[in-house]
Amino acid sequence: MFEDFFDDKRDNIDMLTKVYNREVIFSFIDFLISKNIPFDLCILDVDNFKYVNDGHGHKTGDRALFEISQRMVDILGDRGVVGRYGGDEFIMVAPYIVEYDDVWNIWHEMNDCTKKLRSHDLNELAMTVTMGCARFPLDSTNIDGLFELADKALYRGKMKGRNCFIIYLKEKHANINLQTERDKVVSSTSIHSMVFNKLTKDNLKSGIIESINYLGSFFMIDHLSISTDNGLYFDYYHPICKLRDFKSLPKDVMKSGINTHTGIFYKNNINDNRNKAIADPLTEQGITSAYWVEIRVHGKSFGYLRADICSNPSGRIWQNLDIDVLSDFAHILALELYYRNTTIEELQ
Repeated sequence: MFEDFFDDKRDNIDMLTKVYNREVIFSFIDFLISKNIPFDLCILDVDNFKYVNDGHGHKTGDRALFEISQRMVDILGDRGVVGRYGGDEFIMVAPYIVEYDDVWNIWHEMNDCTKKLRSHDLNELAMTVTMGCARFPLDSTNIDGLFELADKALYRGKMKGRNCFIIYLKEKHANINLQTERDKVVSSTSIHSMVFNKLTKDNLKSGIIESINYLGSFFMIDHLSISTDNGLYFDYYHPICKLRDFKSLPKDVMKSGINTHTGIFYKNNINDNRNKAIADPLTEQGITSAYWVEIRVHGKSFGYLRADICSNPSGRIWQNLDIDVLSDFAHILALELYYRNTTIEELQ
């Protein structure tokens, strides 16, 4: 496809990944726009790539980028082209693929195949990717607009839990505000402060409601609640979550999942959990990824803060910020309940 355009650009490749370099891929996008040829633009980001470099070394990281790029080329085939955007980000362009179902099918195939990538050369290192895409001319008629919208879709995918693909839809994603690196640092600090301030105010019940609603929305958690022996309380449901019938888990089941050192339980994908006593009841509820932390202090347990993911079939890759903030919420709430001599049930 478009052999004439690429004939004199065969040497313009990224030396590490062996896909087209940034200059070529941008030139191709400009060419398609100038000819008014519809196409889908997809930005792909390797999940948590910093940890690959930090934990396995830059040589392994380079090899990982090469293997992922070659997997993209193989899967996309003659349906489009792949280029390296920079670092661990890639650009894929698929001419004439703009109908929603067609776009969904091609990136679902890409996501499904890349998440199964385990390289023997990399000691079985597992890697996943997050993708955001926008369509020309449906979503935007210029290159800057397309990249901004694809970035919004990519950001939505990261906040949703990574290891997924998001197709930009104006009604869902237009109001997303992209964060700068400075914004991310500020938001990390401010969100911890927000949790503390809300949970330590006079009206603890309203503080819990406000905190859970904020955290559920900020981290795009499908269902966030407090679980006790008597049921689920203070439920938050994300607008994209179609499920509403969540059931509490037996205390001994939740206790069995808790790491004795960290006091938390989390699984990126429930299917990877070999403990059927935990996996089966969660799967029955349509939950694909879960996190919970015990609300406990001075030897007294008040229940668990529980987060459920069900809108992403691949689950969620829980991040340090997610885990730290939700754990802080549980610890602060436990102290407040203890010193106010009350329980979750009594606050209802």
